[in-house]
Amino acid sequence: MRESRFSSKPEAEESHPVKPQRIRDPLHDLIEFDVGDFDQGLWGLINTPEFQRLRHIKQLGFSELVYPGATHSRLLHSVGVFQTARQLSQIIKSRLSTQFNSDRSNVALIAALVHDVGHGPFSHAFESSLKQLDKLTGAKHENRHEIWTAEIIRGDTTLGSKLENFFGKEIREAVATLLLQETPTDIYSAIVSSQFDADRLDYVRRDRMMTGAQHGGFDFSWLMANLEVDQVTFATDGETYATVDTLVLGSKAFQAAESYVLGLFHLYFAVYFHKTTRSAEKMLTAILVRLGQLILDGATEKSGLPKEHPMVQFIKGRDLTSYLRLDDTVIWGCLPFLENAPDEVISSLAKRLHHRELYKAIDVSERFDADEASKAKFRMKLAEAKAGGEFDEFDFFEDTASRNPYKRRGYDTPEALSKVLIRTSSNSYEDLAARSKVVEALKEKTVYRVYARDSDIYNKIKGILGD
Repeated sequence: MRESRFSSKPEAEESHPVKPQRIRDPLHDLIEFDVGDFDQGLWGLINTPEFQRLRHIKQLGFSELVYPGATHSRLLHSVGVFQTARQLSQIIKSRLSTQFNSDRSNVALIAALVHDVGHGPFSHAFESSLKQLDKLTGAKHENRHEIWTAEIIRGDTTLGSKLENFFGKEIREAVATLLLQETPTDIYSAIVSSQFDADRLDYVRRDRMMTGAQHGGFDFSWLMANLEVDQVTFATDGETYATVDTLVLGSKAFQAAESYVLGLFHLYFAVYFHKTTRSAEKMLTAILVRLGQLILDGATEKSGLPKEHPMVQFIKGRDLTSYLRLDDTVIWGCLPFLENAPDEVISSLAKRLHHRELYKAIDVSERFDADEASKAKFRMKLAEAKAGGEFDEFDFFEDTASRNPYKRRGYDTPEALSKVLIRTSSNSYEDLAARSKVVEALKEKTVYRVYARDSDIYNKIKGILGD
């Protein structure tokens, strides 16, 4: 019998006796780590500085400005994703029996636990600001949090070292590789990244609970109770070249599966794309881009920040060490400095963000609905007005956000593993989008808003919109 790559005892790093560990989670209740080598290795990863940093990065960024209860951290979400991944893994194990690959499953469980360690402060708003700054300066950096996550795992970090000490160099690389994949390659990687993965199954329920929003509800227990395993066939030009195990929902879970897709879709527009949240994100992005320009131009003193500040050091170096010093508290903590900045733009934006005096939203997409021609005409008139000097650079921000409720994928590539498959009466399976009239009818939805600095700018933009 082949020895598992996880069968060796992890390297002892502490002298105190090994004991079970528990985390009390408002969503999952008790999340437990037993005295076995694998669970103790996971507990060791949780207690690294890189993972503990996630305590200071909120899962929902500025959503607490709308939903005051939404203050939960990415650390708690990450542990919840691991717990959900463990549940999925146990179901797969019970269905596959002797065909179950514990090594691949364990790689997926580690990946589920550490999948978010590369997030920066305010996550997506921070990534957006770095992309805009690079566009202005001509620099080329990888700004996606997945890249930072892989670098943390592979780099000279406590988390990376412990991962290798506990599980081996090969597993360390396998976890990093899995987290960089755009599509799953087998049933185990689908646990981490697919349209029915542990990440979504946790954050939809968790964010709904912590915001208090009533959107996004679905029967999680019933979905898990009706999970099965079947084989999907890969073919090219009609020629079958492989079969692979995949998760399939039993026919009794059909309505619950519809609710899951709809719930996720609705939550995006009720919470993640909320106009107040997006206004704050746009303001922070503008602050960080302006801050970056000043620092790179050698005018740090105009920003109000000292030269040794973590944000200044990161903008200059853009390395892993300076990145890991950043979290939400660093951003909030630098706002009082920025408020006193000699640069008037940074000073004004920082004061307003600090005191929740946000730009006011004008929902253009709501006004024109599906009339793309009118949207384009409005955008052209707005751009002409700005070019003609009617608006200053920071008088308004434009914002476009879209969500595809369900990605249609083919059966001829591993993308089939990302589908939500439903058991049919003929004991086969079918893509939920093909089986459900509700899901089939769903289309990608886009919001286009303009955020105005004050009432005068608001009224001017409304005038253009009226014309």
